[in-house]
Amino acid sequence: MTRPRPALAAVAAATALALVALTGCGSSGPDSVVAQVGNQTITQGELDNSLSQQKAAAEQQKQTFPEVGSDQYNALASQALQALIFQRIVDQEAQKCGAPCTVSKAKVKAELGKIIKTNFSGDKKQFDDFLKKSGLTAADADRIVRTNLEQPKLLARVTKGITFTPAQALAYCEAHPQEFKKTESREASHILVKTKAEADRIRAMVNSSNFAALAEQYSTDPGSKTQGGSLGAITKGALVPEFEKVAFALGDGEISQPVKTQFGYHIITAKITPARQVPCAEAEAGIITQQLQVKKAAAEQKWRTKLLKEWESRITYSDDALRPTSTTG
Repeated sequence: MTRPRPALAAVAAATALALVALTGCGSSGPDSVVAQVGNQTITQGELDNSLSQQKAAAEQQKQTFPEVGSDQYNALASQALQALIFQRIVDQEAQKCGAPCTVSKAKVKAELGKIIKTNFSGDKKQFDDFLKKSGLTAADADRIVRTNLEQPKLLARVTKGITFTPAQALAYCEAHPQEFKKTESREASHILVKTKAEADRIRAMVNSSNFAALAEQYSTDPGSKTQGGSLGAITKGALVPEFEKVAFALGDGEISQPVKTQFGYHIITAKITPARQVPCAEAEAGIITQQLQVKKAAAEQKWRTKLLKEWESRITYSDDALRPTSTTG
């Protein structure tokens, strides 16, 4: 039976609900309330679980987690609490928004089903055991899933109408020409064999048309032979000196004589893409995509900051040490 891994941030992006969020939003531990957000509370147990999850993730990545009571630990606790607070704000803002921002019970149930299938091998009991171990109730899980489904709906309303036009893309391109300069790139392919005699024999019959086929037939490099000998783009300092010296001296399409290195004898060819200035018409689609992301990210940050500011008077803390020094997104 597969057990959930302690660090599941990557799964979060794929499933719209992170198990890290599940682990961090339970109600285990002390029942004392550390924060009241509107009509919802956050318990010490929830905060402890969130920090425990961060510690498990740090240990998995062989990183040192700060000692309890240290300034760094307290800063993490404050950040973790702010994340929980924002979840509560999103939930209540979605309810205030109404139908455009809320999700049905059926949708929540379906999303939970996906999580159970993806992360618990479809075993409902395994999922229930995980909830119990994490101090979560079914209602907690429903709320977390609902919040993760509601937040994109709220964000869609915030970013609705944001555009970046072709005319704006042209203006951006013309104002930032340095961003659209492509430097020369060089790709290398090789045929690696054990002896000089074999290398000489292959060199005598190789040309640009049959290089890939001969690499697949004769090369002893398992990582490149199935790719026609291709090593992809190369950079200086990444190759053994003897190979690099020749690979960077070759002209476009030129084939070297056998080159000896510690690995054997190489026959090398290079493909060179010259440096060029990318025309604005060619760059347009990428500029629009990038700048839309920038504008939407800025709108989201502004929205988060505004929400937190609006909710300040409706958030109370049991310990002022957990209160943020300033309202941030």
